[in-house]
Amino acid sequence: MAVVAFFGLGSMGLPMAINLLKAGHEVRVMVHKNTSGPEEAVRHGAILSSSMQDMVAGADMIVSVVPDDAAVLDIYENEKFKRSVGRGCLVLEMSSCTPDAVRRVEALCRPLGVHVLDTPITGAKPKAIAGTLVVLGAGDPKDFVAAEPVLSAISEKVFQLGTIGTGKIIKAMTNLLGAVNLAAVGEFYRFASALGLDMQTLAEVTKESAGGSTQFSRNFERMVKGDYSPVFTLALMLKDMEIAMKCASEYPGLHMPLAECATEMFRSATKYVNDDCSGIARIYSMDV
Repeated sequence: MAVVAFFGLGSMGLPMAINLLKAGHEVRVMVHKNTSGPEEAVRHGAILSSSMQDMVAGADMIVSVVPDDAAVLDIYENEKFKRSVGRGCLVLEMSSCTPDAVRRVEALCRPLGVHVLDTPITGAKPKAIAGTLVVLGAGDPKDFVAAEPVLSAISEKVFQLGTIGTGKIIKAMTNLLGAVNLAAVGEFYRFASALGLDMQTLAEVTKESAGGSTQFSRNFERMVKGDYSPVFTLALMLKDMEIAMKCASEYPGLHMPLAECATEMFRSATKYVNDDCSGIARIYSMDV
């Protein structure tokens, strides 16, 4: 079993860390901005570290599931990290950050003899709890062999997609596609509401139709109930959309009007950034 230094104990990271503990790995955690995640992890058997040195010295693997580029680089640009991490350690960078950020991590770690895999995850919190996430991986195939005991504890499928950075951009692209579909589901809900249709029957019909989708199945009922308690926040969805759109902007001949329209919709939903991303249904709602 591996010694894993785990950074990022939010709604996705905490159940991932707990699954590593259940699989028999030693998991180290530390307090950053809030204590609830580390405290819960410790209740499940994690070791609370008092410093960066305690976290990474002697660790076999480092897992980071943090919110953005700044949080990612806050770990790997830290001088205490550089002084304490051991040669041969393997970083699993699982955050939804930009391709440039994970390439920066790899560039920082390479001189230290530390290996890096670009391993963003897809799947909502229930899959994190069940240990059935999907890993959109990129990096050296030999490192995937070394990472298998950890990856198998938190995921049901691991893709190997090429060089470092490829995982991050494909994660952002798939979330952009999902967001475009989610915006359409929101419009569909408002259309049905205006017509006064029976929502339960409509949901059953739609799931059997060409318009059915993962986003519809996950979110239409939540829209009907007005339940926008966060599973994956609108702000996080927009962050991934912006990553994908920035990448697309580097190709002058590439035009994506649907994606541009959906991105503007999400940008305009400033009142709902901390709600679940299904809250996009509310931005043009007649009763909100």
